[in-house]
Amino acid sequence: MSSQSPKIRSKWWYTLPIFLGIIGGVIAWFALKSHDKRLAKNCLTLGIIFNIIEISIFTSVLMFSDNLNIITESGTNSGANDFGFQFELNTP
Repeated sequence: MSSQSPKIRSKWWYTLPIFLGIIGGVIAWFALKSHDKRLAKNCLTLGIIFNIIEISIFTSVLMFSDNLNIITESGTNSGANDFGFQFELNTP
């Protein structure tokens, strides 16, 4: 019976969750789960962490920005289901 050494996967797989967030982590997990469980789990975890960081930075910028107003307008036609966003930046 011959024993095969496990294939070592490239560390370049970490770039997928770094750039694509949780979606990249899920893609890397599906691609790696049968070959390298540890790397697959780390990629998924990294994608989740980057997604949480991204969301927290975005919400903190929106919460603490005094110069950013979000104006919403509903469609002028009574039968239209249009709903638009307009971002307005107030400068002193």
